[in-house]
Amino acid sequence: MTTKNFISKGVLPVMAFVLVGWLGSCFYMVDGQIIWLRFAMLFGVFAGIPHMFLVIPGNLDMGGTAGMVAACVLIGGLIGIPVAVWKFVCGIVYLIGFPACRLWNWAKRRIF
Repeated sequence: MTTKNFISKGVLPVMAFVLVGWLGSCFYMVDGQIIWLRFAMLFGVFAGIPHMFLVIPGNLDMGGTAGMVAACVLIGGLIGIPVAVWKFVCGIVYLIGFPACRLWNWAKRRIF
């Protein structure tokens, strides 16, 4: 595990999730309560953007095109929920594993 992997796969994704959670709190917090569907969709859209499919048909009017784009964003958000969970868990594993690996290697050098 290298420092580059630690930063790119551990620190940056976790910090991005924290930033999106902090900035998006006005979206999923209502009267001090978390609305879990909005919370999941916020992180799902954030993590599912690369996995979204965007189909803009050429033979629909403006309302149909806007509805199709909204449907694609919702489907991409639903696809992104497990992706977001997976990315967050992997980020936490990197945040815990890198210092533990460094500590293990340091202790191994000191003992042997």
